Amino acid sequence: MKRQRGIALMLVLWVLTLLTVMAVSMTTAQRTEMALTENHVATTRFRLLSDAAIAYTALRFLMPDAIQDEPPALELDDETAESAEWRPNGAPHRWRFAGTELTISVMNELSRLNLNQTEPTVLTSLLEILGVSEDAAAQLADAIADWRDEDDLTQLNGAEDDDYRDAGAAIGAKDGPFVAVEELRQVLGMTQEIYRRLAPEVTVEGEGADPELAFASPAILAATQGISLEDAQLQIVERDTTTVPGARGPRAANRGGPLYRILVTDDIAGQRGRRMEALMELMPGQQPPYLVHWRRFNPLREAE
Repeated sequence: MKRQRGIALMLVLWVLTLLTVMAVSMTTAQRTEMALTENHVATTRFRLLSDAAIAYTALRFLMPDAIQDEPPALELDDETAESAEWRPNGAPHRWRFAGTELTISVMNELSRLNLNQTEPTVLTSLLEILGVSEDAAAQLADAIADWRDEDDLTQLNGAEDDDYRDAGAAIGAKDGPFVAVEELRQVLGMTQEIYRRLAPEVTVEGEGADPELAFASPAILAATQGISLEDAQLQIVERDTTTVPGARGPRAANRGGPLYRILVTDDIAGQRGRRMEALMELMPGQQPPYLVHWRRFNPLREAE
């Protein structure tokens, strides 16, 4: 009898253990499913907020010069207060919409160096300003030129198909224009660190070799003007000063365009949040008045 009771007790304990494991597994699965659902909802919400931010930015830049310094007459949020002029120089603007505070930065796309038009000497200067050694900068600039040109003649420090083959690369030089900045990753000699620094300064949009300096970054200004980065930064501080003591009345605003790079972030308390980068083209007088060429969510961070 005692033996039967012992066996029964063991069976009961075994069943209880099995039920406990099943309960824990179900709880874990439910928590995982809830976390995935919450993340999906948050991601979808951020995508919609990003579209709203793009539309708001388009409105800001489509407004007449005389009212650019005044906030749009929109019922957005009681906590939305944006009275500063928006210029496409990368300055961050806090914007609150639908109970969420976002940061919007706008950059004039044609104030970047054109990868398909810029001379290797200017690319070399830019790379040096970004911290690349003199020799490595010259080699990489010539490799970029060899990547985009249609011939198989190697620049002084460049790289054509044989050089890629010798380096064990799966492909050779493209011998055609860049269609995306990301192609830089395939250029011989390009590292992740150099790409991280260079990508925010270049573009494949437009046809001219000369960037619009009115909104250029310090690195672009220094590389194209042959000045130090420190002098370029001082010039930009003076350039971007929009207020004059004692001045009154509206002022004509130079807003560049028509292509703008927009970065929307929802970083909270210094933590890394969601990010959206988009290329927008303004088309005043047309319907729709703006066009989004592409969007990228969680793009490469310049500060990483």
